[in-house]
Amino acid sequence: MTDRIKIVCSKCRKTFGERAQRLRNGYQVQCPNCMKLITFDSSSEDPNIRRPLKAARDFRIAAEEAIVLARMADQAPKRDAVY
Repeated sequence: MTDRIKIVCSKCRKTFGERAQRLRNGYQVQCPNCMKLITFDSSSEDPNIRRPLKAARDFRIAAEEAIVLARMADQAPKRDAVY
């Protein structure tokens, strides 16, 4: 599983990726193709802004759940094999 979220530039329609940990409300990134400054805002009407924000949020939630499940598995009592 990769932590890169695909972003579609609203100006040039080219795609590029950004790390999910960085994509949050208020984050700004410059399109590497056309140099347009993109500001991520959850109240934006542009689906090319809202979609990556939601994908990044979903990724962070899934990653956090995986960490919790891994910790719970490590803490679970180990059963010894009985012969």
